[in-house]
Amino acid sequence: IRKAIEYYFPVIPEDLYSEAMELLNEKEKKIFTEMAKYDRKHSLEVYKKVRENDILKNEILYKKLALLHDCGKGNTNVTIRVLHKVNIKTSLRKHPDRGYIKIKEADEELAVLIKSHHVKNYSRLMDEFQRLDDLS
Repeated sequence: IRKAIEYYFPVIPEDLYSEAMELLNEKEKKIFTEMAKYDRKHSLEVYKKVRENDILKNEILYKKLALLHDCGKGNTNVTIRVLHKVNIKTSLRKHPDRGYIKIKEADEELAVLIKSHHVKNYSRLMDEFQRLDDLS
């Protein structure tokens, strides 16, 4: 129920939004602002956890990953999101690949991380990122 309320009524903290936007280049900002409001809110929650995390707080690339990791989801409706959350195959299973395509022109290294952000045992840093993403 909480997630459904957040989906329909996401509130984005302005101070956190402003801080996060300072990290992104113009292409990345455009991609972020085109994301669904729910995904922007979620991404900012992950960003906040990354910047406070002892392992990731100095990793600029992982802060950017936090902000853009779900950019391949598009404006997906709540039904598809719920089905995806309970492990039913939906179009969302391809969101890392779509995110890679969106970001690769702006930052190839970030694009590879976006494509890999659900790959288990990818790296120690990614394992920590995935843990924080799952908490958000």
